[in-house]
Amino acid sequence: MDAQTNGRHSDLGTRIRHRRQSLGLTLAEVAIRTGLDTGRIDHIETRPFALTGAELARLAHALDLTVTDLTSDRPKPDRRTPVAPALDPMRKEECRRLIEAGSVGRIAYHGVDGLVVIPVNYCTLGELIVFRTAADSAVAQYDLEPIVFELDAFDEAMHDGWSVMVNGTVRPAVDTEIASVHDRVEPWAGGTRDTYMVIDPHRTTGRRIRSW
Repeated sequence: MDAQTNGRHSDLGTRIRHRRQSLGLTLAEVAIRTGLDTGRIDHIETRPFALTGAELARLAHALDLTVTDLTSDRPKPDRRTPVAPALDPMRKEECRRLIEAGSVGRIAYHGVDGLVVIPVNYCTLGELIVFRTAADSAVAQYDLEPIVFELDAFDEAMHDGWSVMVNGTVRPAVDTEIASVHDRVEPWAGGTRDTYMVIDPHRTTGRRIRSW
């Protein structure tokens, strides 16, 4: 294998890895989607390889791309290279998968001085989103009040990313919900944050931006 071919394979492997990570997918999840071994996916992403046509088609489908999108070279965006982004809606199932894979998001709600947006550590319980807060915080006083939860990831260099938004209501968690998640959500901010709050989703939407 010559250096030029090796370089092309390396570029494709990097592109596959970048796309997988931007979708919030693990190696195991891509392996399940493609029917390939996890070790094979890791090899494709990190070392020189030769793909069969079937493997290439499976990978493209698993990563929500066409084979042309996956294999075509694209220039790195810079000030001299115009970027033509594409903004695509995401299915609810994909949004839920990204939420379940994450652990830090943002909540937005009406505080006494207007809108408040703060980051929170969270976990999921089915479709519910659970976070912890201080008992005397403003959001801890809410019961069935409107709230927005947002989660995102972006690659500034590649002008790629995604954003998920959940509209719903927030309420104190009941005892059974607390028992189910008490070991799964730990606020980074520390302090006494023993009040568990639950977001009941009413609407879940997401968008993905691609520069190619």
